[in-house]
Amino acid sequence: MIADKFVDLYARNSGLRDKLVAELDVVLTYALAALVDDGVMTELAFKGGTCLRKLVFGSSGRFSEDLDFTLATDQGEDDVLMRVVEVFSRSYHGVVFTFDEYYKTNDDASFGGDVFYRHDWNSHGHFRLQVSLRERPTLPVVARPMQPHGYFTKLEFTPPATRTLAPLEMVAEKVRASFQRAKVRDLYDLHRFASTPFDGELLRRLAVLKLWQVRDPFDPELYFARLRDGRYDWDDLHRLMCASERLEAEDVLRSVETRFAVLRNLTDLEREVIADAKSGRNEPLAERLRQEIRSRLPKQ
Repeated sequence: MIADKFVDLYARNSGLRDKLVAELDVVLTYALAALVDDGVMTELAFKGGTCLRKLVFGSSGRFSEDLDFTLATDQGEDDVLMRVVEVFSRSYHGVVFTFDEYYKTNDDASFGGDVFYRHDWNSHGHFRLQVSLRERPTLPVVARPMQPHGYFTKLEFTPPATRTLAPLEMVAEKVRASFQRAKVRDLYDLHRFASTPFDGELLRRLAVLKLWQVRDPFDPELYFARLRDGRYDWDDLHRLMCASERLEAEDVLRSVETRFAVLRNLTDLEREVIADAKSGRNEPLAERLRQEIRSRLPKQ
């Protein structure tokens, strides 16, 4: 593990209020490298807030504190999951991982738990790990290089390219998450993505499909109404951001409402999929939407 002083410098240069947020960001880089070195990342697709920061937004994104993946393989899922446990049951470049207690939900929708770690100057660290098992990626999974950070030159290894969900599919999952829960981190990630060019029609189709997969009918009007109901804990976000960054709640809300207004423009097929979402029985209908999504991808 890199020296305390280099993480301290990274925290100060990042304008963080809490040095341990920076320390965990570094440890998560070690954790990803351990998964890649073991070869288990060939069966997974990285996603979520940590993925957006490390591989998409870079230093302009918020910090994050967990690792999220989707199973992306035809291999036996239990074999893959046990390999994940094995990776986090040993030492990697001075970081000692322990993953003794983990779960798999009764409906086989997800697997995860708390991974504990220790190293020379922190003996009580941990992060949450989760692997989604319910669905497989809709868009192609590709390996992407990590965005550079100042501490990379002090690592004992070269930060590896990591297989991820397509950025637009990750954002569709953020739409799904922000429809189902009130986490300000999801809202901020959408706000951050709103400043980039993206295919809104494709995003909407993906969001409808993502919610169908979890048996939740997407309702755009309800979605935008929930944005304004004041449920968000903005203090939770501030500790994950540069102290000098000025963030106004109204600016975040307005950018999401404006840039993602395309979510309201449902097609007839999307409405049919939404109507089936509670039962989730019409797989051929969902497959039609899935194929429509894939037909919008640029030809290789």
